[in-house]
Amino acid sequence: MTRKGEHRPTGGRSVLAMISSPVASRIDGVSRFAREHGWHLMFQDRMGLAHPFDWIGDGVIATIRGDKRELAFLHHLSSLEIPIVDLTFACPDFPCARVSCDHVADARLAAEHFLERNYRSLVFFSIDWGNVHERLWRGLSEKTAAERWVFSLDCPKVRWNDWGAVSRWLENKFASAAKPLGALTYSQGEAVLLLTAAKRLGIRVPEDFGIIAGGEDRVLLENQPVPITAVDTDMGRGAYEAAALLQRLMDGEPMPSKAVELPPKRIIERRSTDATVATDPLVCAAIELFVSGLRSGVNVESAAQVLGVSRNTLNRRITAELGHSASAELQRQRLMRAKRLLTDSNNKVEYVARMCGFSSASHLRQWRSETSDRRLWCKYDTPVPFLALTRHWLNAIIALL
Repeated sequence: MTRKGEHRPTGGRSVLAMISSPVASRIDGVSRFAREHGWHLMFQDRMGLAHPFDWIGDGVIATIRGDKRELAFLHHLSSLEIPIVDLTFACPDFPCARVSCDHVADARLAAEHFLERNYRSLVFFSIDWGNVHERLWRGLSEKTAAERWVFSLDCPKVRWNDWGAVSRWLENKFASAAKPLGALTYSQGEAVLLLTAAKRLGIRVPEDFGIIAGGEDRVLLENQPVPITAVDTDMGRGAYEAAALLQRLMDGEPMPSKAVELPPKRIIERRSTDATVATDPLVCAAIELFVSGLRSGVNVESAAQVLGVSRNTLNRRITAELGHSASAELQRQRLMRAKRLLTDSNNKVEYVARMCGFSSASHLRQWRSETSDRRLWCKYDTPVPFLALTRHWLNAIIALL
């Protein structure tokens, strides 16, 4: 595509990437495609003080979020018939192609994770509210009604970075919430904010309050007093597919009539949801015995003996609390342990089977029928995302200490 007065480097396409926050997996996805196809890349922070209005190239990949300067610049490029691919749904009315996470599916996966662990009350938490937040809340609410904890809706006249006000607001929310409670957050920083507030108020995580971040950031989420579970939205794959779509648009293909929505890859489970919540002390003790005795081959009969009750009593109490038998709960704990070990380590299936109390790998393979993520069985690897803890989240957390 040639434009009057255009200047581009000789060789490959000239592409502008306006991506914020600069998540490493997104950057890697775009960069990998660029290397493979000889692009000339220019990276520009969409929140920068100025945009390069004199830039004229072949295409743009952006995270469009509604900043006036950003939109003015993108409208300018669009008027020059430069194709644009958006990586978000924050501004769905902006006319361009889109490749993004399926936010409803992301939240649906988080809800299933919570409900499997007996968190019956769910909440979506965010400082702000917009199209993406609404999609996440909608997905979280599909199987059970979820509350909305949205600071900007409850306190519209208070600045979002007034962390003292946020702290008081969260304290009131926690005080009135039914527990155990599972919370999905829009961002990784908001997950850390929730954890900090819960710890300050003496709320046990994960026993009374489970947390799932709406995106992965291993560096941030693993390095917390309670490491935080996350939805792996596979941003690297999304960015690569967005780059591929931009290549087709630059080659003259028409813009797709619908956005491309990519399903989540998996839940990355960490300590913030590593519990099966129960109110019956006997059931809590039985679950602890099941978990601690998986490797040694604990069974329902031996657990009942340790707890000083009959097998029938233990089975009846677990069924009343969790809705399934004691044997089913023991098997569920084995499968959850196996899933974590297969996902987060390089161990072979045979070794994982022994660690989880299965007599053989063939017995463990029944898990295939209980999960659609076959990639775990072929040791699927992904790049490790990195998202620095930005200054405003750091200020928020300090205010809660």
